[in-house]
Amino acid sequence: MQWIIHYDIVAFALILVVLIVYSTFNHLNTFSNRVYKKLLIVSLCSVVTDILSAITCSFCTKDEIIINYIVNLSHFVVQNLVPCLYCLFAYSLVYETGKIKGKWFALIFLPYIFNLILIVSTPLTDACFIIDENGVYQRGQGQFFTYTIAIYYIILSCGIVIKNNKVLGIPQRLCVYLYSAECIILNILQLFFGEYLLQEIGIAFAMFFIYLTMQNPLEYMDVQTGVYNRNLFKKTINGRIFKKERYSIICVQIEGLSYINEKFGLHNGNVLLRQIAAFLLSFGKTNGVYRISNRQFAIVFSKHIDFNIITNKIINRFNQAFNFNNINVNVNLWSYICCLQSSKNIATVNDVFDIIDFSLKEAKQNTKNSVVFASTDILEKRRREIEIIQAISKAIDEASFQVYYQPIYSLSEKRYTKMEALVRLIDENIGFVPPDEFIPIAEKNGDILAIGEIVLEKVCSFIEEYHPEDYGISTIHVNLSVVQCMQENINIRLMNIIDKYRIPHKLIDFEITETTADNTSDSLDKIMKFFNERGINFSLDDFGTGYSNQSNIMQYPYSIVKIDKSMVWACDSNPKAFVSLKHTVAMIKDLDMVVLAEGVETEEQKELLNEIGVEYLQGYYFSRPLPVAETINILKNNISKN
Repeated sequence: MQWIIHYDIVAFALILVVLIVYSTFNHLNTFSNRVYKKLLIVSLCSVVTDILSAITCSFCTKDEIIINYIVNLSHFVVQNLVPCLYCLFAYSLVYETGKIKGKWFALIFLPYIFNLILIVSTPLTDACFIIDENGVYQRGQGQFFTYTIAIYYIILSCGIVIKNNKVLGIPQRLCVYLYSAECIILNILQLFFGEYLLQEIGIAFAMFFIYLTMQNPLEYMDVQTGVYNRNLFKKTINGRIFKKERYSIICVQIEGLSYINEKFGLHNGNVLLRQIAAFLLSFGKTNGVYRISNRQFAIVFSKHIDFNIITNKIINRFNQAFNFNNINVNVNLWSYICCLQSSKNIATVNDVFDIIDFSLKEAKQNTKNSVVFASTDILEKRRREIEIIQAISKAIDEASFQVYYQPIYSLSEKRYTKMEALVRLIDENIGFVPPDEFIPIAEKNGDILAIGEIVLEKVCSFIEEYHPEDYGISTIHVNLSVVQCMQENINIRLMNIIDKYRIPHKLIDFEITETTADNTSDSLDKIMKFFNERGINFSLDDFGTGYSNQSNIMQYPYSIVKIDKSMVWACDSNPKAFVSLKHTVAMIKDLDMVVLAEGVETEEQKELLNEIGVEYLQGYYFSRPLPVAETINILKNNISKN
């Protein structure tokens, strides 16, 4: 029989190229990488011996039978080692430690050892092949067992992948499945078309696919700095979490790079980044350094470590100048460091990212080059935040935010004459969410814009349906956030909502905090002028919280200034606080503005505020914020008293 070796030649070329390219680049010293390189070498040997086997079987004479035996035995040894190593590779994708436990050692290696005994005994038993006295090669009956063992390895490899589906990515699972399918199809074809050597080309394409999807260094390398990238970081940490292995992470966030890029150019900024990466590599040669974002590097250690020694060295380095092109850089370049150890509370690499992000935000509240030792308690905060984000999104989609109303008492008229509209979030899954918890989140992600419009819509609908002015209510206060005031055309959008319900403009009063005023000074003048011209007034909320100053309340045309509850409560125990409050009220009244005090909870507070000239009171002494039905009841009682 004349064997056709064209496919083997292609396979040889393909595997050789992959092996050369793979050996050119540095790779993480992992168990899977070591197995893959061995698999490449053995696959190449299998192709070479297959070609030599075809040549010797075709051209060797009866006097050269021993050469024929040696070549074919060599081929059987390495060819049957390939599925064994491939199974080991599948195992290494899950168990990166490199330790092959007892049962796994038996499952992976014992079948090959049996196969090896069968192969070596072939000259005596004719198990795998027969070379007759004329030097003619024939298949032995024992080849059935070699094929059976190969199928066994295919099944075992697929079993490993299926069992560990959660820890393996799509490319990893696909590689195993592809190899398995190729082996089955090509072995069947070769059984029927024995002259075509097809097995090796299948192995070659499998090696090539593995390289492209899992072993290609460019997939896991940050080209700019020469360290590993975020993809490999995720893979590494997820693997350690799944296998419950210990690890430690030092995350370094670099600050001041934008200044370097602007002053010295992007090229020098990149040079500096590579210097920083090279410095961090001195701590992570064994375990790896990863660039997980533009400004963040992570050093991963395979055990719990003493963070202090390494973090001190990092801080000391950033306190020194970095040099590039003979330029010393020691200005506006510093770091924040987060240290994290493995914990049973960390379930995924996303938990790790959340902890790092929250911890670095905390670090930024401290001095430059500060270190934060992360706690998994952050995860609960993050999970709570995610729950709230989801609840906000659902409430926006369904317009299910509720508006409660808190009556405002007029000391002169001795009844309620105003109300404040307060948004409430009540989710079917997480229950009631306090405004001071969900509003900052909504402001951060931009959802406050939609919330603000929903609230105004519901207030206008309430006015249209219940006519609170018939119950003595002159205005309803609606809060505007800093984010809303920064939006272009916010005045038009809000005005369109008010006019849609054809309600008197004077019934609406927008409340803003002094923080809002400070951050939107450019646009606030225009917004206030727009609404003032249409009969809608503004109130200054939370006056006295620490930001307040006289110039601010003189700058804008507020109709009402609301004294924060902290100033009211302070008067209960501090005589000096009372003096301060008294002078504050007098100043506001001298500026021809109305004074409203928040947080009134006792009769004593009411009398004190009345004594110093406060005109309006708001607080639990009079009423808590009420849903619509209860609001209507209290308004009916309010009008009946008069």
